[in-house]
Amino acid sequence: MAVTGSEQPPHERAASAGVLDEGGQDVRGPMGVLDEGGQGACGPRLSCPGDDEGGQDARASGSDTASAGVLDEGGQDARAPGDDGGTQDACAPGTHLVEGIDPTASAAFPVQEDWYWGRLAAGMEEDYYWRRLSDNWYQKDVIPSTYLEIHNQCYEAYNANPLANYIVEITTNFVLGTGITVAAGHKRVQRLLDAFWQDPDNHMATRTYSLCTELSLYGEQFIRFFVNPFNGQVKIAQIDPSLIDQIETDPDNIERALRFHQRPVGPGGALWSATAPVGGVQPPAPTLEPTGASYPGDAVMAGKWLQAGTEVVQFKINAVSNAKRGKSDLATLLPWLRRYKDWLTDRVRINKYKGAFLWDIKLAGADAKTIDRKRMQYAYPPDPGSIIVHNESEEWSAVQPTIEAGDAAADGSAIKMMIAMGAGLPEHYLADGGDVNRATAAEMGLPTFRKFQRRQDTFGLLIRTILDRVLDEAIRAGTLPAGIDHTYRVIFPELAPGDNADLATAGSTMLQALLAAHAAGWVSRVTAMRLFYEMTGQEINVTEELERIAAETSEMGAGASGCAGRAAQEVGRVGAGPAAAGRQ
Repeated sequence: MAVTGSEQPPHERAASAGVLDEGGQDVRGPMGVLDEGGQGACGPRLSCPGDDEGGQDARASGSDTASAGVLDEGGQDARAPGDDGGTQDACAPGTHLVEGIDPTASAAFPVQEDWYWGRLAAGMEEDYYWRRLSDNWYQKDVIPSTYLEIHNQCYEAYNANPLANYIVEITTNFVLGTGITVAAGHKRVQRLLDAFWQDPDNHMATRTYSLCTELSLYGEQFIRFFVNPFNGQVKIAQIDPSLIDQIETDPDNIERALRFHQRPVGPGGALWSATAPVGGVQPPAPTLEPTGASYPGDAVMAGKWLQAGTEVVQFKINAVSNAKRGKSDLATLLPWLRRYKDWLTDRVRINKYKGAFLWDIKLAGADAKTIDRKRMQYAYPPDPGSIIVHNESEEWSAVQPTIEAGDAAADGSAIKMMIAMGAGLPEHYLADGGDVNRATAAEMGLPTFRKFQRRQDTFGLLIRTILDRVLDEAIRAGTLPAGIDHTYRVIFPELAPGDNADLATAGSTMLQALLAAHAAGWVSRVTAMRLFYEMTGQEINVTEELERIAAETSEMGAGASGCAGRAAQEVGRVGAGPAAAGRQ
């Protein structure tokens, strides 16, 4: 029973509910309405509004409450058998109990999370975007409609929210820096990779930045391969992840994708505008006649399946092992990015209104006609810096709004800190230095560098997968011989400019220590080299490097012997010169 004002005392509740004894004690049990003897009058239930003062059910089957005026003084049903003046009795045997819904639960204005996860039903704000609405419990991907909504909102935030744009762009700036380079061990392999890298259709020098940016923005990338079967030339293209609506995997291994389905884009989807003709020529309308596929107009309405590995490869981030789709770096930040933007917008409005004012003109002893005339006279406010002349009957005063909002900086900082934590960035990376000094900033940046190093490893796998396909197609087409050394390295720039100086100092110290340990017989030459390469962060195979060193040493030895022989012959010719001249 809802009570407006203060809560009712027990004796008043007894009078209104009729289920309390004279001492104000409730004679009902927790599961339903009980009679004076403690027995259930209606069986286990939530409530029974038709009970009399003794706790007995005062209604017959099909009757309504006692307050409806359909019961006689003895508690018997006063209606005729055919009277349907009420609904079925909630206390009748076999009747399902209906739990009441708190009306205040849906009275509040819904927030963005409620539209996706049903927060009013059982969801929490932490479940935002990641509570499944259907399908099986073992599937860790959101449903397709939610995936598209996340995709669109991330793209919108990237274009409309400066902070979201910065979070994505700073990841690309750190991961790629001034760009990556590919160094192959064989000259022919290097020339082939350079040709692929500099191909105008591939434009890898700039595409790498697009790949890294969209990998962070969308959480996954789909790379389409186009191979020339005659010379093995490879061209690549990126597929919008929102166009991939189905991913078929191995039933025994969900990590192994078999094929991807690309949704149709519809008529005119290849145009920048589907309504405006290109070059004055309207594109032909798609056919709607059956073509043997599951949809009419296969090329337009049915989409197409692309084989994984041969036609398309997928790269994803922020995903668990049994998830088929990746997750954007902005996905978990979307609510807080929106709240911070709204907070800033409110601050702009407050500051605008704090500087606003209006003129209040008080007319002494003026009648209605005079007030109307003055209102028309002062319909336009005076310009700033102008002079106002009036007599003592007018009193001008400027009225400003009183807005006490100067202590809201901590609220904005808290929201921004939440975004920084979710993005894995220190506070001073988001243009908020605060109390951070140089030493503290250097220590706070270490987790961020580790995150960017992980992203470099992931992006390096993406680049190596593409380049391996280029080399495999060249070998298959005969452009490269089968037994050629096709090893190469993908070199990323250093994350911080000061790393090179620190690395050189640490490498020199480490080298001296390893030389001393090797001379003392504590470590082998192979172990010393491996430790040195690991410390400097270089991915070099020690065995292969020793073979290269031996080959270079033998070449240098052969070259030195040849130089020594040529020098001896030259000395002999020089020494024999005067003697030959004397004989002449």
